[in-house]
Amino acid sequence: MSGMSSGIDEQGRGGGALWWAALQQVEGVGAATMLRLARVFGSAEAALAATCEELMGRGGLSREQAAGMAASARALPARRSEIEALEQQGIRLLAIGDPGYPAELLDLRSPPPLLYVRGMLTEEDGRGVAVVGTREASREGARLARRLGRGLAERGFTIVSGLARGIDTAGHRGALQAKEGRTVAVLGCGVQHVYPPENGLLAAKIARRGCVLAEVPPHTEVHRRHLLARDRLQAALSRAVIVVQAHGKCGSLVTARHAVRCGRLLYGVAWEREPFAEGWERLQALGARRLEAGANLDEIVAAIERGPDPPSQEPLR
Repeated sequence: MSGMSSGIDEQGRGGGALWWAALQQVEGVGAATMLRLARVFGSAEAALAATCEELMGRGGLSREQAAGMAASARALPARRSEIEALEQQGIRLLAIGDPGYPAELLDLRSPPPLLYVRGMLTEEDGRGVAVVGTREASREGARLARRLGRGLAERGFTIVSGLARGIDTAGHRGALQAKEGRTVAVLGCGVQHVYPPENGLLAAKIARRGCVLAEVPPHTEVHRRHLLARDRLQAALSRAVIVVQAHGKCGSLVTARHAVRCGRLLYGVAWEREPFAEGWERLQALGARRLEAGANLDEIVAAIERGPDPPSQEPLR
């Protein structure tokens, strides 16, 4: 994937994993606030060097947040040691502004300032297709997800998904069945706290044939807010998002909404029977293209290569 040049860009986003990791440790300071502080002060490093008065004034932080920033700045040596230890364990930190940071993530309103990566992101992973859906997949849905994962991986696409049970797992496994298939697992927890636990071996295989990544520190446990944040990364990393099977409140519908916001192609498999009919109706309301279960993979590939224009909603059969 193409990355931003190192240094500070016009929006005040600078490279340097150490500084971003230090900012991330401050309670109550999330991605949007981290980016804003870097923009206001010129870089993450400069924000950490600011006084409490500057952080509360120009930075708009509370007194408690400013005190947390000061404490994190004092703990920089320990943070550097932690990063070195992670690298020895095969976990690389990739900061916004660093070479190799996925340029596709910059389409987000609040791109993650820092990624933790097990495995390797490559330029070829810019050809991502998300294969996502419910954890309560039917046998037919899981079979279709495996077919899509394998077929698209064989045609040079990287399969992006969230390592969840059901459709996500099937999509990843399908990609790994392709001879040189690549897949990226985006987690709603830390890369050293794989969820669900039964997918630990699958995560290890993915790290050898792609990567496992997260925007939260490695030991972070799974949480709903992390899962929701994860959904936007899946969409942004992909040229197209395929929702294979979804019920009415499925998290993959959040990924679908982010796909629309990011200008990605959105496909939904039409299921006319419950419990997945409502999910298909919601996808239609978002403008998803109808994808038939027996769709020709070469036609899907051609449509993805063409991109979102023209906005035809004709079904692929």
